[in-house]
Amino acid sequence: MALRLRLEDVSFSYPLGGREEAPAISGVSMSIEPGDVLCLAGANGSGKSTLAQVCTGLLSPASGALYYGDRRIQGRSSLLQFRRSAGLLFQNPEDQLFADTVEKDIAFGPRNHGLRGEELARRVRDAAALVGLSLDDLASRSPFSLSGGEQRRAALAGVLALEPEVLVLDEPFIGLDYEGRTGLAEALMRYHDERGASIVIVTHDLSYAWSLATRFGLISEGRLENVMTSDELLAGDADLASLGMQLPQWGALARELMQAGIAVDDPADPSSLAGAMAKRKEADGAGD
Repeated sequence: MALRLRLEDVSFSYPLGGREEAPAISGVSMSIEPGDVLCLAGANGSGKSTLAQVCTGLLSPASGALYYGDRRIQGRSSLLQFRRSAGLLFQNPEDQLFADTVEKDIAFGPRNHGLRGEELARRVRDAAALVGLSLDDLASRSPFSLSGGEQRRAALAGVLALEPEVLVLDEPFIGLDYEGRTGLAEALMRYHDERGASIVIVTHDLSYAWSLATRFGLISEGRLENVMTSDELLAGDADLASLGMQLPQWGALARELMQAGIAVDDPADPSSLAGAMAKRKEADGAGD
């Protein structure tokens, strides 16, 4: 399968003044296929937000190369073209809202790209539907009158209206309650399934992206240390503590059960964990 996005030995530093710089990411190489859902996980200050912006062309690598398909992104023309295919939801997506109505906010991106008429209306309608917002009820309302979860979904709809092939989300679940996180996750998977998009979820908490991600990239001090599956994480193939991270509580429990020889079908599913724990109790009772 052809790669959709590839980073080759990419580094980026922020200027501090004079000749001094603060390195943010260093020597990062990774690839993303069509349909991938990659979770980039790391502690605060690990460089993951900078990497998210490099992956969408908002920041250009100081060294190394960024490829979209088989085309290297370099020069203003190819960068602007790439930005039409990549969308970023910032860490505080409510800050991306600015228009006086929800409909205008969602329409801003595609309108800025020159879309008008029925195609623009379709983009807005489809994006709102994907995130579970009813334009019949909300189109003329101020986005700032929405709940926190609705604002997050409205901001996401504005990104999805651009129909990006690469969608990057920086800490999208922070500040949301269970209902808000569930609604946002469902919206992401609807877009993923309908568009075949590649999604990158940047987070400090593995639990938020666990059920969505096909792979996990672990970042520490600006370097991509490992890329692995959830099964490999549960098996203990990475020293998460040294990277400033830890498994979710249910993940730690699932690892303990697996190390005891008890299979866990879905560690994030409470009923699956409960069934595995019941099997362990039966095994412990039989051994008495």
